[in-house]
Amino acid sequence: MMANLKLIVAVVALPAVLSGCAIFASGSPDWDARFGESNRVMQAQQLIDPQAPTRNGQTVPATDGRNVRDTMDRHGESYRSPPPSTVTNISIGGG
Repeated sequence: MMANLKLIVAVVALPAVLSGCAIFASGSPDWDARFGESNRVMQAQQLIDPQAPTRNGQTVPATDGRNVRDTMDRHGESYRSPPPSTVTNISIGGG
């Protein structure tokens, strides 16, 4: 008797589940057509002057490659051997 009840519930529930899948499948082309739209809008809103790269393409950089490389090396070295801490933490109280 219990097996028949489970079979009846499964037969009744299966069309409802499949119709839910069909609803999402039919909406997918619309979602795919607008995929990434919000990201593109946010990037466009954050750009102050879209023509700046074409207008300023011939400007000379403020620094050269050697200075940038040395700065990157010093930055990386600061993580390998950080300077000693100057903060002393005295734990007073509980917790």
